[in-house]
Amino acid sequence: LKVLDLDPKRKISTFSKGMKKQLSILLGISSNASYLLCDETFDGLDPVVRQGIKSLFAREMDERGLTVVIASHNLRELEDICDYIGLLHKGGVLLSKDLDDLKCNLTKIQCVLSPEYDEQIREQFEMLHFERRGKLITFTCRGKEEDVLKSLEDFSPVFCEALPLSLEEIFISETEVAGYDFKSLIS
Repeated sequence: LKVLDLDPKRKISTFSKGMKKQLSILLGISSNASYLLCDETFDGLDPVVRQGIKSLFAREMDERGLTVVIASHNLRELEDICDYIGLLHKGGVLLSKDLDDLKCNLTKIQCVLSPEYDEQIREQFEMLHFERRGKLITFTCRGKEEDVLKSLEDFSPVFCEALPLSLEEIFISETEVAGYDFKSLIS
């Protein structure tokens, strides 16, 4: 309670939504359970409190081996604390992998190439996403970054760089492959 500056003498009914969420997390941690199941853990918490909760989780995981399972739609919140992720899609597990392994086998590239190479590039790589804006192409494909960059050298790009992939981009790429057409939702 002291860490999160929650008054132990104050009635819970007077707590804000964020304070109640903090309290529920503290109660879960205090139960000394081996697993803590959380749903939208950081929703409604300010950035400083979010970092405090992440620190509490990290300490408990380190000191007593707590396993925290977090379900969230806000994937950016999870990137810096998750070791292992599972992507759920239409009631089933679409993907379940170590985060580092997942990121190692997906590559996002941005490069400047003539449009005449588009078809060859699409055929050469297992494409998850391909977009052209003028001479600039951005694509996400399966494969290790160094292998993809080496293969692109054959096309003599004017400019070429690998970009970091966010969990959100990985989720979108993987669900597109599974047939979830999210573009129909936004067009």
